[in-house]
Amino acid sequence: MPLALRATLVALLVAAAALLSGCLPAAAPSDGTLRTRDGDTIEISAAARAAGLRFAADVAPGDRAWILAAVGRARPEAGRLIDVVDGLVEVRTDLHGRSDAIGLTEIGPEGVVVSFDVARLNASAALQRDTVVLHELGHVVDAALVPRALGAQLDASIPSGGTCAVPTDAIGACAAPQERFADTFARWALRGAVSAAGAGYGIAAPASLEDWGAPLTALAVRLGVG
Repeated sequence: MPLALRATLVALLVAAAALLSGCLPAAAPSDGTLRTRDGDTIEISAAARAAGLRFAADVAPGDRAWILAAVGRARPEAGRLIDVVDGLVEVRTDLHGRSDAIGLTEIGPEGVVVSFDVARLNASAALQRDTVVLHELGHVVDAALVPRALGAQLDASIPSGGTCAVPTDAIGACAAPQERFADTFARWALRGAVSAAGAGYGIAAPASLEDWGAPLTALAVRLGVG
């Protein structure tokens, strides 16, 4: 769901790491601050790679269980990429009433927060749980691991769905590239087994999810998690 643009993220991270150079993976600072060395992806420490999702103290045990179950349903290739980035993430379930979104990913120098509207995901939107969870974690994979060139390659394989007539709609042909990636990542992760509503962006699937995801499988191998 809605996510700060990569350009904003990179600008913030570069400001925090202007003296660094190199590329991911690399050792991140021990204070947990997110930083970038290449102006594109995020540094991930060995400790963060070994860690799992962190849950805010007020996340109910039942909500924690279905969120982790959704992650566990991802195909192995997607799961390996999520394993690299999930140590960066704090999960919250306080989104209801502060956003129209059913899920929200916020990334800045201080860290990554993924929030869910459990009032809806435990009721009318329960069938969307897997898709929404993997959509949001797709945003983290995109921002942290996917270089711009690869992101552009993947986006080119996602049908546009026509002409964007009303850009403010932000769905279908008007959806932002980061939403197109996250929606398709969730589809690929679930091998196409998504709810009819999906994550709500109305984005068409690539001709072949297997072909679309092949570069991500290769990325996992390059990162040493294949």
